[in-house]
Amino acid sequence: MQMDDEKKTFLVGFSGGADSTAALLLLHERMEQGNRLIAVHFNHHLRGAESDLEAENAARFAAERNIVFRLIDLKIAPGNNLEARARQARLEAWKKLLPEYENPVVVTGHHKDDCIENMFLRMGRGSNVSGLTGLQMTSEVEGVKFFRPLIIYSRKEIEAFLLERGIASWAVDSSNLECDYARNVLRNRILPELYDLFPGGRKAFCRTLDNLCDDAAFIEQEAYWRYKNCEDRHTIAFWADQPRALQVRMLKHLSKEFFGDERPFSSGAVEHFLTMVNNASSGICELDEKRKLYFADGKIHPFEPIAKFDLSWDFRRQPELVLPGKWTLRCEMVNSLPETCGAWEAFFDVDALPEILTVTPAEPGEKMVPFGRENPVSLKKLRVDAKIPAHLAPPVVKCGNEIIWFPGVRRSNCAIVTEKSVIIKFFMEKSGFFSGKNL
Repeated sequence: MQMDDEKKTFLVGFSGGADSTAALLLLHERMEQGNRLIAVHFNHHLRGAESDLEAENAARFAAERNIVFRLIDLKIAPGNNLEARARQARLEAWKKLLPEYENPVVVTGHHKDDCIENMFLRMGRGSNVSGLTGLQMTSEVEGVKFFRPLIIYSRKEIEAFLLERGIASWAVDSSNLECDYARNVLRNRILPELYDLFPGGRKAFCRTLDNLCDDAAFIEQEAYWRYKNCEDRHTIAFWADQPRALQVRMLKHLSKEFFGDERPFSSGAVEHFLTMVNNASSGICELDEKRKLYFADGKIHPFEPIAKFDLSWDFRRQPELVLPGKWTLRCEMVNSLPETCGAWEAFFDVDALPEILTVTPAEPGEKMVPFGRENPVSLKKLRVDAKIPAHLAPPVVKCGNEIIWFPGVRRSNCAIVTEKSVIIKFFMEKSGFFSGKNL
């Protein structure tokens, strides 16, 4: 069984329950040559001897079928939000485990009944249609690729699959029979009554879920193409013109482009972002601890705190200097001055410069004497006049304590080029999407 032509390592989350047992057997029966199959059992140690017995039985089941078995111990304390904490602990464990294998894919035993339960749980949290249909056959979460081959089958069909293979017993988590969690209440009480209440029962809910999946797929695709195909997608005006249904979905594409991270945001973070968009605000938009945006001059930028550094640059021997913040400073000798000079380049008389220059972020209150002027001007005023946001301002180049060049803004009167000068050209670039020319 493969999702494409590339050979993979399938790591099945194998609890020993009916769902994961069926997933393990299904892949074991259909595994193509060159692929690897590994059963991974997580012992959460939440049910004492019962948890340990399930781990032993899972290992025995895999050994009887010559399936490689891995046991992962997770220490999770009982208490509030247990399901979410256990789920996050498993995700972190997968992230540590997967680098050991070639082309790893995590396989879970999620099925159609899980999707229906998930739909109702998400409905109670105010999710949109994409959230209601979040369980898909394939997905990727924080770099972990998931494959759910049983997603189109019901729990009864899965149990019938096992019985056909002579497997009449499997692990049953006793905590699933208790109604201490919302999912268990849905599974054991509410959904059975709903199935009995409506004509068509469970099949009707499955059709509803399938229709919602179609709607979600269409909206997600529209959001993707509208975002990717618009050159103005980093302007506030672009976002303000989009329907809300597309705004909330395009935000994950913006996050992936800026931060390489498309994890969902909290509803509060999304509302904060949309409020700043709709009000054409300026300032920092904090989406979470690591992902922050900067709204300035009608555009949306990734916010990058300015790193502190103080570098000595022997530019004659080192023509390229890579700086924190993805900046790169370069120099080269040229024969003459160009007719026009860009904001991100500057020309100096090389013989009038010292051997070592200093490159450092601008400090508050610093000033320089711009080329053609006699009196110093604050760097802040020069930056604002150049319409460069504070957090996107590049480092400055100094000769001793004197600022001789503020890239993207102005150069000073230092080392002015004359007819007799040997000319050196300095230029600065920023790697990633935002280069100096795009600021």
